[in-house]
Amino acid sequence: MELVGRVAVGVASYSFEPRDRAADLATIRVGIAAGTAILDTARAYAHVDVPLYGEELAAEAAQGTNVIVGTKGGHSRTGTSSWDADISDVRIRSDVETSLGVFGGEHLDLYYLHRVDLAEQPVEEGVSTLASLRDEGKVARIGLSNVSVAELERAEAVARIDAVQNRHTAMGRESADVLAWCEAHDVPFFAYSPLRSSAAAPHLTAVANARGVSVQRLQLRALLASSPVLSVVSGATRPETVLDSLAAESEPWDEDLEAAYAADLALVGPR
Repeated sequence: MELVGRVAVGVASYSFEPRDRAADLATIRVGIAAGTAILDTARAYAHVDVPLYGEELAAEAAQGTNVIVGTKGGHSRTGTSSWDADISDVRIRSDVETSLGVFGGEHLDLYYLHRVDLAEQPVEEGVSTLASLRDEGKVARIGLSNVSVAELERAEAVARIDAVQNRHTAMGRESADVLAWCEAHDVPFFAYSPLRSSAAAPHLTAVANARGVSVQRLQLRALLASSPVLSVVSGATRPETVLDSLAAESEPWDEDLEAAYAADLALVGPR
């Protein structure tokens, strides 16, 4: 599947002001030039005075390329430190139309309901709307973000889900149950905020030091190796860290690295 086994370049961290837009755009383009296949953005990845900042960055960076862009709606910044959550039919249709205006194409590659966990409306309402938009040709793929297994089951009863995005770190495995559901249903899973400090992974850190690479790269590599449906979203905001994240795709996965990861997981214990 084209949505699995990859490192996506995410722009969530670009939503914290102040930002240098030219530098942000250049950083994303470094990732594209290095071969990333996926950009990840959202309506909520914005600034108070620039409400479409994250989508506009992704749209400009991806213009003229074959990069898949995933974006999200039903959740947006309402103030310096406040956001809303609304997956009603009216709101999702409005957000999709806004995103279509930003990206300028006939359809959006991948569109998620962003905060299923915070919305007052039932997941069925938002999914039904996205399914209709997919049928109308405005959205190519539909996804859910910040979702539980129970909500996924309810969503799948309404329409086929094409992707899931939840927080899931190499050491915490916070969404192990959701990932297992995705494996059972052959649904691509994107792990966001995938990294923990090197202190949480001493064995991976030792291997990283021996190889002369970052422990962050090895954490991403371990996640990619952990599931046949998993991709990761890198929140790197500098060219060098974007390139380091993308290098996880080609980092050798051998017995030493596998054993180190198993040893670190044993320190964490069962979830």
